Parts: sequence; C-alpha cells; structure tokens
Amino acid sequence: MLALVVALAACGDGATEVATGSQESEGAVPAEGDAQQVDCGGSVFDVSGLSGASSVSSLSGGPAGAVDDAGAPAFDPSKDWKVVTVSRRRVDLMRELEQPRDNGEGDIRTHEVRTLEQITGSTNVPGGTWLLTASVECTPRLVDGEVPAADLTLAHLPSPAATSIGLLVRERACASGASAEGRIEVIELVETAEQVRLRVGVESRGGDQTCPSNPPTPFTVALNAPVGDREVVDASVVPPGP
Repeated sequence: MLALVVALAACGDGATEVATGSQESEGAVPAEGDAQQVDCGGSVFDVSGLSGASSVSSLSGGPAGAVDDAGAPAFDPSKDWKVVTVSRRRVDLMRELEQPRDNGEGDIRTHEVRTLEQITGSTNVPGGTWLLTASVECTPRLVDGEVPAADLTLAHLPSPAATSIGLLVRERACASGASAEGRIEVIELVETAEQVRLRVGVESRGGDQTCPSNPPTPFTVALNAPVGDREVVDASVVPPGP
C-alpha cells in the first residue's frame, strides 16, 4: 500500500572549536536577477515563492482533489496554503504555522509543506490519482552551494562590549553523532548598525553516516565592532530570525 511519508527534522550535534568569520560589505544583497532558492522539508523553490505564490484556490482538476492514503482530503482549503511549485505531476503547498514549533537547540519550525503527486503504474491506485506523498513542518532555508546550513543558538548572551559571538552549532545532516569541529564555515557575516547577520554551515563528512542526534559544537565568530545593542540574526532562514 502507498504510505504517507512524513519527513521530520534532520539530525544535529558536535564538539568544541574556535574560529572567526570575515565580514561582507554592509547591507550586501544578491545581485538583481540572482534567484535565491530555499529548501523546506526537501521541497526546493525560489525565495519569491514565499511571497509571490498563488493561493491554493488557484488549483484545479487533479491536484485540487488530492487525497491522503486513507482517502481523506490532502489539505484543508480553508487554511492559507500557497502553491510554491507546480508541474504536470507534482505540486508543493506551503503555509505559515499559526505558532512556530520550537524543538530546541535552534530547530524552530515556522512552516508546513505538503507535496501532492500524480501516481501512475500502481496496482492498487487508479492511474492518474493525485496523492499526498509528503507532509513536513520545516523552516525555509537558503540553499547555498556545498555547505549545508546548521541550527544555531547563542552559547550565551553577548555583552554590549563583546567583539565576538559564541555559538552552539548543530549539524543538520547525518554525521554518525560526530562533532562538527573543523567543518564549520561562516558563509556570510554582515554587520549593520542594527544587526549582526550570520549564515553558518557545516561541511558534510561524506560517505555513509548514521543519524543519531548530533551534539552542539561551540564556535566563535569574531566581529569588526562591539555587539552593542545590535540584534544577532540567523540569515540562513527565510525570513531571517533572531
């Protein structure tokens, strides 16, 4: 029988290391025309899909009548679902949760994504049936080359005079429970008058890895100026959050 795939969070954990980040130009933004992509629970789409997406009421035909593996409607049309990707045989819906779900250690889920797919060639489902194949709570994260984003928390609140920020970095990818020491990378550091915007990732270990919970790895980012009253922001999530 076709089963509903419920995708849950990736793992994350590490040990101790100290390193510094380099500063980008203040207020740096992607060049116009550079489409940034985000990943939320395995669904990848342009950032513009978060704000410019059509309402679920725009769906018609098969996707609008999609069901789960028990035959119930695949989504509640009264909720504020947006169509973030659509193709001939797949549709991804996203909505913002009424309240973010804080799973601890930097893993905060802000959205829900549901994937609808047209199933063909199955003996127990009529050809062309649209089914709910994945449902996941997630946070949209920027996709940036080969360095996956990580969950971040402050190791402690920095004092206004501090010229560095202590983080606890939890790797999201499977890493056999190993520390992320030596593999943490500052992807972006932008200091403005109001914010310290950070994007931090962890280089994958590669090879076959098991997926126990990864330990948080201490990591220090050096700043060009004291923290002051600026907000420290994780810019790898969309929209950026403290």
